[in-house]
Amino acid sequence: MAKRIQWAELPATLIESISARTGPILAGHAVTAGQNSPLAAVLATRNGKVFVKGLPSDHRMVITQAREAAAAPLVKGLSPELLWQFDEAGWTVLAFEYIDGRAACYQPGSPDIDLVVELMAALSVIEVPAGPWKPIERRLRTYVEDPVDAAHFAGSSLTHTDWMPDNVLVSHGQAWLIDWAWATPAQSWTDPAFWLLRLVAHGHTIKQAETIAARLPAYAAADPDHVAVFARANTNMWTEIERDHPIPWAKTMAATARAWSESRHDR
Repeated sequence: MAKRIQWAELPATLIESISARTGPILAGHAVTAGQNSPLAAVLATRNGKVFVKGLPSDHRMVITQAREAAAAPLVKGLSPELLWQFDEAGWTVLAFEYIDGRAACYQPGSPDIDLVVELMAALSVIEVPAGPWKPIERRLRTYVEDPVDAAHFAGSSLTHTDWMPDNVLVSHGQAWLIDWAWATPAQSWTDPAFWLLRLVAHGHTIKQAETIAARLPAYAAADPDHVAVFARANTNMWTEIERDHPIPWAKTMAATARAWSESRHDR
């Protein structure tokens, strides 16, 4: 997790590189949501607001910036538009269209659920070209009992994989998907599967969450045995995250993953 840098604390050379593209910056403030980028700020300019995010060019996670840039042209209309990017002044920076929205609500009965289903349905038909991706079978191979089992998740669909509510902005009746740092080629049913864990963590029963996920045809048609392997992999992944970061959200997600995996095992 990256420590967020306040706008006023950024290097002057970095601010100059940004303002060379935005024009005079009237105000800037760091956003509180998100964990991957030390630079994440909303800037007010004479031409309106813009959202910028960045990492030092030598940061070990700089590949996530490349993934976001590569995903941007594939998800126009589903995600804020990528306006420009640069790698200079020791930083790699992306600038996006600013969406004035709120984090999605995943609680039972929320109207946002329908918006996310629509968003996920549109996403499910997008194929991934060659790029800076880490395929899901490589991402999850250490979390399955047999590395060969990770091949069950392999596919060519663009998946987001990180469906925390802060990554879905709701604005004027539309859900926008942001933060493509973990964009991954995979079977399209894996995104609904990742999402249903979030639904359970926010108050749905496992049955309710799976019913919602099954509104996505890819999840409804997924091989139950493959879903069970995926559930166990998520249990192992979240147990590791809980061990390394024993904070409330990690504990909640780990307990949720264990409950889902046990429910699949009992069928």
